[in-house]
Formats: sequence, C-alpha cells, structure tokens
Amino acid sequence: MSELVGPGPAALTTDRAAYRPGDQGTMTLRNRGSEELRFDLCPRQLERLCGGRWIVTERLPYPGEGFATELCRLAPGATADASFRLARGLACGTYRWRFFGVGDRVGAPAPDGGRLTNRFQVEA
Repeated sequence: MSELVGPGPAALTTDRAAYRPGDQGTMTLRNRGSEELRFDLCPRQLERLCGGRWIVTERLPYPGEGFATELCRLAPGATADASFRLARGLACGTYRWRFFGVGDRVGAPAPDGGRLTNRFQVEA
C-alpha cells in the first residue's frame, strides 16, 4: 500500500487498495519523523472523488454526537491502527479518509485541512 506522499512525519495508509461496500478495514498511522507525534484517530471523514472534486460522504463523529477521546502519543518509527467499516450502500468509486487529529509533533496543532490516507477503490 502506498503511503501518503507529502511533507511531514505522519503517514496514513489503508490495509487494502480495494474494498466492497460493507467491508471492514484498517488504517495505519506511521510516524516517519524523529519526534513523538500526538494524534486522535476518531475525528475523520470519508471522501469520494466525483467529477474531479472530493465530496464528503461520511463524518465521524456524526453531527450531534461526541467522542470521549484523548490525544495519544506515537514514538518515532511506531504505528497505530484504527478500524473502519464501509457502509453497505456505499457507491462504487475512488475514496480516501481525512483525519483531523494528527499533528506533526507533540505540541504542534494538526493541520487545518487534516491528514489524508492513500486513495482506495470501492467495487461492487
């Protein structure tokens, strides 16, 4: 699986390049840097490529719902996993996850636009 290309020590990948609606999968955060990262893998959204633009198809937590989570730390070279389940009625296409709780290092805020996983396919 290809890792997120771009600057920064945080790399997010999915465990497969293709899924079917209703499948369960795993995302892995890898610290490629030399300092600890701070992260929370709960605030995220699923995005679908549609007409050259990324459209949000799902947001977690759901509106009006909160998560009681705390920031975790990830040592250099270490990984952390989060599982997900795709909706059974999800349309076929190209998708990616966007995470809003992954900073560059302990004490640094997460980027405003979040961190992205690799693209993956949802097939019938």
